[in-house]
Amino acid sequence: MNKNDILKKACFEEINRVKVLHLKGKPYEMGYQHGYLLADKIDLMVNRTLLATAAYVAAQTGSDLEKAEEILWLGQKAAEPFLPPEFKEEMKGIADGAKDAGVNVTLDQILLWNTNYDQWCIYCHPDYWQGENQGDNQLANKIEDKRSSPQNAIKPAGGGCSSFCAWGEWAGGDGKLIFGKNEDNFNMPEQLPNRILVVASPDDGIGHAFLTYPGMIGLDGGINADGLAMMTQLNSMQYESMKGCGIAIFTRLLLTHARTVEDAIRIFQEHPRCAGIAYHVADAKAKKAVVVETSSRNVCCRYPIQDVKALWQTNHSNCYPGWMGYSGYNMVADQVLVNQLKDISTIENWQNSLKEPYNFYVQAPSRFERYQQLIHKYYGSITVENAIKILSDCYDPYTRLTRDKFFPSWTNNILCTICALYPDFSYKAKEPVGPFKAHIANMWSLVAYPETGDFWLAINDFPAQYGGYEHFNLKELLMRTSVQTSV
Repeated sequence: MNKNDILKKACFEEINRVKVLHLKGKPYEMGYQHGYLLADKIDLMVNRTLLATAAYVAAQTGSDLEKAEEILWLGQKAAEPFLPPEFKEEMKGIADGAKDAGVNVTLDQILLWNTNYDQWCIYCHPDYWQGENQGDNQLANKIEDKRSSPQNAIKPAGGGCSSFCAWGEWAGGDGKLIFGKNEDNFNMPEQLPNRILVVASPDDGIGHAFLTYPGMIGLDGGINADGLAMMTQLNSMQYESMKGCGIAIFTRLLLTHARTVEDAIRIFQEHPRCAGIAYHVADAKAKKAVVVETSSRNVCCRYPIQDVKALWQTNHSNCYPGWMGYSGYNMVADQVLVNQLKDISTIENWQNSLKEPYNFYVQAPSRFERYQQLIHKYYGSITVENAIKILSDCYDPYTRLTRDKFFPSWTNNILCTICALYPDFSYKAKEPVGPFKAHIANMWSLVAYPETGDFWLAINDFPAQYGGYEHFNLKELLMRTSVQTSV
């Protein structure tokens, strides 16, 4: 198939103030369409935003910029052998499409860009990756070194991402499963104006939609035409490695190939995994949901409490035996060192450890408690309107204070709220980026009825919730893609 035949099946347009990229075909074709149509924006991501990522990694690891770049490339090379062939083909298409559109970008740069958030997840906590999984003694020594040298201590800049779902009488109305998610991260240079909704119609797989940035084949989940919804959340573990698949790959594997919760779990079990991530997966047709907590060593599943038709997740492990009906391996034990938890010998002690106000490593566990409060508050009436209220909530149950919508959290555990906003951090990247400031807030927020394909997306502000939500329907978007006849 020639270039024009490939391109005529795709388009890039603005709908309801949202940038929408429509892709259709085989993996390489979808990548080529992506690269050609977004070439100028991909240029910014690989030649500006990646420089900012290196600056972030340099700050987290105490390295200079050259060493940080070397660290990132080592991570990419470790991950590359584990790429499923279909997605390596898609990335090759992105590189070729961008080059044909006049942008000098290499496949290696696209491969590196697609490990960006996996490496961010590894370097955002004190057990940053050193080229292989670390043993317990090495971990303990590294963290002890940081405690004895406060001037070298790394203080991560806040948590990010959360999600919930509800169905049946818990949701109310006709009981359709409703799914809500917030993606929180840094406003690195060039990213805010380049947030995009991708509607993918693969020749071999299920049509789906996800949010991402130019040149990146996936990020934090989405919904597919078979009624599956998913979300990814940072869930730092002591056992991590870049020798595996990350959030972009798992997002696309599930959205393309999973029709049920069981399909999703099998995909996680069959593929090597890198950073500690919790994946919230919901099957709207079957009205089933699971949170799959993963590390490079383990895959553990947490299901809803008996008689509770709702599930929620934030950025710390809840796979503790006896907690909320969970049984199985204790994933919380693998977070003790990276989250600097004082005592997890009992559920009560573990929960108290999570609440330490000046713990700079634990990722805002107050939000998990707040989701529970709000899901019970809106029991029987978790409508779109109330789901948006939940995702936009600024109350901290630990301090019992409401954060002013424009006032950032004080620490990871003081005034951290579902609608996230953290203070600015200063970084210095190589030119042409140079010095810059960035902070964590909501990049995009989504409410969906996956079974019908209806979803409401906020993506036009930072925090995104403040810019309002626009309605879309996945089935209509996929039909729009299927009848596309010109670029």
